[in-house]
Amino acid sequence: MKISRSLKIYFICAVMAIATVTVVSFSTLAANYYVAGMDISLRYSMLGIVKHVDTSNNKPEYMLGYQLTTSWNDVQPEIKRVFHRPNEHLEFQKKLDNTGWFHPPTRAFFLLRYDRENGQTVYISRVFDRLDTDQMIKDSFHEESSSYDMNLILYAFLALVFFAAGLYFLFRHIARPQEKLVDWARNLTPEQLELERPDFYFNELNRLADIIKSSLSSVQVSLKRERSFLANASHELRTPIAVVRSNAELMNKLIDKPHNEDNHEKQKQVMQRILRAGITMTDLCETLLWLNRREQSELPLGKVSLANLVDQVSRELNYLLRDKSVEVEINIQEATFELPKTLCRIVIANLIRNAYQHTHSGKVFISQKGTKVSIVNHNDGTLDDESLGFGLGLELTNRIIRQYDWHYSTLDTDHGREVFIDFRPMTKNAHQLD
Repeated sequence: MKISRSLKIYFICAVMAIATVTVVSFSTLAANYYVAGMDISLRYSMLGIVKHVDTSNNKPEYMLGYQLTTSWNDVQPEIKRVFHRPNEHLEFQKKLDNTGWFHPPTRAFFLLRYDRENGQTVYISRVFDRLDTDQMIKDSFHEESSSYDMNLILYAFLALVFFAAGLYFLFRHIARPQEKLVDWARNLTPEQLELERPDFYFNELNRLADIIKSSLSSVQVSLKRERSFLANASHELRTPIAVVRSNAELMNKLIDKPHNEDNHEKQKQVMQRILRAGITMTDLCETLLWLNRREQSELPLGKVSLANLVDQVSRELNYLLRDKSVEVEINIQEATFELPKTLCRIVIANLIRNAYQHTHSGKVFISQKGTKVSIVNHNDGTLDDESLGFGLGLELTNRIIRQYDWHYSTLDTDHGREVFIDFRPMTKNAHQLD
């Protein structure tokens, strides 16, 4: 089983390892300085003795336990056994016999060469023997050293403790904003994406929060686009699907009837309506996919007869007026323009469908002249505001109109709504064909 790695534990262990190495290194350096200081003190003592003792008779002299001699042959046997003969002025040599790191030495040997101004060479040496048996000498010689060693270890331990405590509080100070960021990201909702990002104290965490918010916002936009696509698709495909179903039922009835020329012609008309509905559904799907792309480009233009389009769409949507006392009046003038046919069909179908759906009893006036189309629905009686709502269809219509910069206006009345649209763009003219 794979063990999950923790950034917190890794960070704490890494910092504590660095701190331990640092403390141990400085403690070792302090111990070395202590020993070096002891050596320097001993050397000065040996120099003070050799300067005050007369060795002109070339015989070994003794003072305070130190031996001074001008001949290497007269040096103590223990010293000659341990050290080689020094060759330079003030050359210092020492050797300690230890039984362990935390035990005082059992024996100590020191040797210093001193060259007088008259050319005489003096060897001053001393042997500390039986340090572990002579308790008085042992205590006096190692009391300060032992105390220093213990203090050094204690101070190193305390340094690590205080460093660990400081690291703990520092990590808590850093970890709190991190935990806050984790909780914020875990509980982030689409509504909170619209709000201002909280402050997480550290610039790096704020940048990470901005990246998370930006990524989730992109995902949310994609989800909204997909929902919009599905909603628009289901809304726009209702009419062609209804046409296919009704004409399929009619085709079934015509098939059951005896075959004759008139029946054959009706079957051809029904089949043409089904084919047109299939083409309409294909165009609708392509248009909806186009509308949901991130970068929208112009759709190809084609020859469009707005008069035929208005007439065809109004007939296809007649099923919305079943069981309603609604009179439809259509005034159209034949003219052909270079326009995106599918988008014009979507816009006109949505406007007419809306008028049919929200007219319960009354009249619907549809007028087309050139590139201008107006639709007015008049209900018998006053309607409330909810009855005038245009819903999803006009949301899609508005997106198309904004994309192509068509002039569009609506006017609400007590009995319905007046809608006007000009398919001639406000920034460029539609080209009329002969």
